[in-house]
Amino acid sequence: MLPPALKRYAWLSIAAALATILLKGWAWWLTGSVGLLSDALESFVNLAGAMMALAMLSLASLPADDNHAHGHGKAEYFSSAFEGFLILLAAVGIAYAAMGGGGKTPPPGAGGFGGWGGGFGGGIKIVAWAPPSGGGG
Repeated sequence: MLPPALKRYAWLSIAAALATILLKGWAWWLTGSVGLLSDALESFVNLAGAMMALAMLSLASLPADDNHAHGHGKAEYFSSAFEGFLILLAAVGIAYAAMGGGGKTPPPGAGGFGGWGGGFGGGIKIVAWAPPSGGGG
């Protein structure tokens, strides 16, 4: 049986990815920045990876049965392979946008509130991935 904290962290990752998608998407929409678009696309990868991790953690926590005498712990490897595939897809999308497929390049100084949205989106990632405090080691 897996510790419940692992599923809690998966849910936290899902919430952080959703908030980051909204903020970075909004910032991209305001600025037209390909950099912010790539961050928003990466956040979709994070969301899908977190959802897959939650599903595989749920599966891995199942007890052994007739078909899986040693349990379902290896299911977690599918999550890693899935996220690697998503990173590859996002890289292709980012390359396409960077080569001119994503729209016009914004003029310098066009950030405005979009820069703040991108900054807050990055801050959410930092808070969500910070190690918990409280001793231990």
